[in-house]
Amino acid sequence: MKHLKLVSALVLTVVLFSMSSCGSGTSPSDTIKKAYDLMKTKDFEKLTTLYVKNDGEKFSEEEAKKMEGLFGMAAKEEFENKDGLKNIVIEKETIDEDGNGARVVYIVNFKNGDSEKEDARLIKIDGKWFIKV
Repeated sequence: MKHLKLVSALVLTVVLFSMSSCGSGTSPSDTIKKAYDLMKTKDFEKLTTLYVKNDGEKFSEEEAKKMEGLFGMAAKEEFENKDGLKNIVIEKETIDEDGNGARVVYIVNFKNGDSEKEDARLIKIDGKWFIKV
């Protein structure tokens, strides 16, 4: 049951983000843009390194491999069915007062004309921004 909840949460996140090395961008918005760039190039291994659990903990090797597969399924579902990603437009970036958390509201525009408004929470770890699942 716990495993099913984790998989469900990951699938939900992938769908929401449609979507690197271990380093992320210099801002939360840069990290979101990088995630979509990696999704477009189907570099799911690097994409996975931009994500952490909600508590900021990194994924185990096994969990990361599962996420790679989920990102692959989401890319096929979201990008191919919508003729690919056109661009990402950042609407608002808010960094928490302590500087270690952020919220990014953005719009994902697809080549078929569809758009989706998204909202992501990020956390700063060792000076780098990561997307929370």
